[in-house]
Amino acid sequence: MDIYTNYSIKPWNELTFTDDYMFKLVMSKHPKFIKKLLEIILQVKVRDIRFHETEKTFKESYDGHGIRFDLYVEDSDNTMYDIEMQIGYYNSNDLAKRMRFYQGIFDVDSLKAGQRYTLLKKSIIIFLCPFKFLNGERSLYTFNTYCQQDKSLLLPDETTKIVVSSAGNRTTDTPKALIPILDYMNGKSANSNFTKAIDDAIKEEKNIETERMSYMTYEMKLQEMQDFGYNKGKTEGKIEGKIEGKIEGKFEGKIESIKELMRNLNLSPEKAMKALGIAPSEFNRYISLL
Repeated sequence: MDIYTNYSIKPWNELTFTDDYMFKLVMSKHPKFIKKLLEIILQVKVRDIRFHETEKTFKESYDGHGIRFDLYVEDSDNTMYDIEMQIGYYNSNDLAKRMRFYQGIFDVDSLKAGQRYTLLKKSIIIFLCPFKFLNGERSLYTFNTYCQQDKSLLLPDETTKIVVSSAGNRTTDTPKALIPILDYMNGKSANSNFTKAIDDAIKEEKNIETERMSYMTYEMKLQEMQDFGYNKGKTEGKIEGKIEGKIEGKFEGKIESIKELMRNLNLSPEKAMKALGIAPSEFNRYISLL
């Protein structure tokens, strides 16, 4: 007897701010939301921003793993920002390594061929996480590089990594304007002008028929890719004629599904695996074989 567990994708009307699809859709249509979000998190005034490309794809030959930036913007001071809604529940170590990887690709992209490394732009990577980070000690973490022997000495590499954890503790230094966003990420009703504006924009998107149809097409392609991987794995397993061959065939089928989603829907490996219902603890196993 074959056991086939179907992945589930949220109905269009149930999508929220923390769903990757809706997050990118609404924020990319409303740059003022991105600017305001940056100002709240960074607690500084941000001048005009411009998109490089929503969910830009990078595929580097040295490792072959493609990544996609959700919101990739630059301000008028030439500071680069990558804002990511993390849909997978990563452990702290995996999330930290993910940020490190993104930083490397970010730096490579900011230089044109032949340019000197001294022309690297200031960069800030922000991960929005609806789960705990580092045991939930805080809601806002800002990381820079300091000297181990003298913590007052900052390495002037102009890189900053920020984690906004809505499930973390609200500390005395949590910006007041950030709290309604944390609550909103946790599924509570919008209770500030900013979150209400985002919520209204999401409601408006849900009433746009063309956007609903685009999402349905996206959903169907996800289902088709999973069915393709499952059937391929089932066939290969039968050809082997052994239980271990069948298991291996299903595993290889999932690899094919991941590749198809990445190729046809331009998903990152992590988002493809999330769509297929693969546990985050298994991500590294699959990524190593892509």
